[in-house]
Amino acid sequence: MIAALALMVLGQAQVQPQLQSQPDPCEGSTTIAVNQCLANQRDSALAEMNRYLDAARIRSIQQAGDPPLASKKDLLTGFDAAQDAWEKYRSAQCGNIYDFWRSGTIRGAMALDCDIRLIRARTHFLWESFLTYPDSTPPILPEPASGNAD
Repeated sequence: MIAALALMVLGQAQVQPQLQSQPDPCEGSTTIAVNQCLANQRDSALAEMNRYLDAARIRSIQQAGDPPLASKKDLLTGFDAAQDAWEKYRSAQCGNIYDFWRSGTIRGAMALDCDIRLIRARTHFLWESFLTYPDSTPPILPEPASGNAD
């Protein structure tokens, strides 16, 4: 029994280093450095989301058919309305996170992390909803990162 416990402990000790996460790419020595790194990640995530949004808009127009099932104007208006609503949600949600942490220097990092997570989740949703096919046809763009910040 003791030997079995010892083997189990040794086995877990060997597995533990593999379970450790990657080092934080925004681990800096100052709040300003961390916030700048997170802002760069947010900007990169926004650029990727805009690329997926543009591809989704193009595919939507192409799917309209001939004769169109819906007008191109209606399709684009729908995209714009959804994106505007999502932007308002993101602003309110991450603004709330900032307010919640307002008494600490971490407030900026927490709000930026919120931005990154929501932007990545939106990008993945756009990909899943508009840039994939129900059969084995490859997606128009590769699957983006999910909502978890790296």
